[in-house]
Amino acid sequence: MSNLKETLKLNAFPWLMLTPCLVFLLLFLLVPLLLLFDQSLTNVDSLLNPLPGYSFAQYLIVFSEPQYRYALWTTLWVSLLTAVITVLLAWPAAWLLVSLKQRGLRTVLYVILISPLLTSVVIRTFAWIVLLAQNGLINGFLLFTGLIPQPLSLLWNMNAVVIAYVQVMLPFAVLPLITSLSDIAPSLRLAAMSLGATPAQTFRRVILPLTLPGMLTGFIIVFSLAAGSYITPLLIGGRLQPLLPIAIYQQAMQIANLPLAAALSLTLLVMTLAVAGVTGLFLKRWEKKNYGP
Repeated sequence: MSNLKETLKLNAFPWLMLTPCLVFLLLFLLVPLLLLFDQSLTNVDSLLNPLPGYSFAQYLIVFSEPQYRYALWTTLWVSLLTAVITVLLAWPAAWLLVSLKQRGLRTVLYVILISPLLTSVVIRTFAWIVLLAQNGLINGFLLFTGLIPQPLSLLWNMNAVVIAYVQVMLPFAVLPLITSLSDIAPSLRLAAMSLGATPAQTFRRVILPLTLPGMLTGFIIVFSLAAGSYITPLLIGGRLQPLLPIAIYQQAMQIANLPLAAALSLTLLVMTLAVAGVTGLFLKRWEKKNYGP
């Protein structure tokens, strides 16, 4: 009996330690989500006055209006593109940081890597405006060297948004890859080469597959952040860009249509969770195939 009590105490201790965190998440995450869902089911009249009862009218607007369907597709496409480009650029950066033997140089590169996370997103975004504006540094350099006859329109388009996204979110893809690369034993690479594999074959068949968990983790993080980002596309791309975060802001703050803003927000949340879920399912199947159940 005493052993049973001790076992129950040991099993209950981690949950007791998690209690403050769980209470915090319940009050400031779950409850607001429930209130947001309740708000999204509210119907309004032509003057945006709430009507009694509940309906899915706001969701019908989201999926029937061409502008919101296009915004949903554009947000999905831009977020996927940003995540793929970021992971591709993060791989060589992570490899360099793991392979460096000079501790001082590695520390400097780590500081450079995480420096965007230490500055405000508004400051980073305005820095890109300084670079990409028609009288900015990039156009000034191209005009000075004679490569272009007139300034290029580098701002207020989706390409500029993707470039800014990638720079801001690169650390979120590099850090998981560093973890995956650090877990690979050097003996695996040496064993593959001793069995006759070329460096390219060793990379393709040994190193790259073992870093897949880090790549997919970084992909999920970057996609989620890009899908929900608002400041960067607004300042870099402009308020007319067809993205869901901008549409949510316009409905909530400018038009004051809170039910439609809530429906758009939950649609964005479901889309993000769906992509993260599919990616996580793919990762689990890959791990089960390679490492067994």
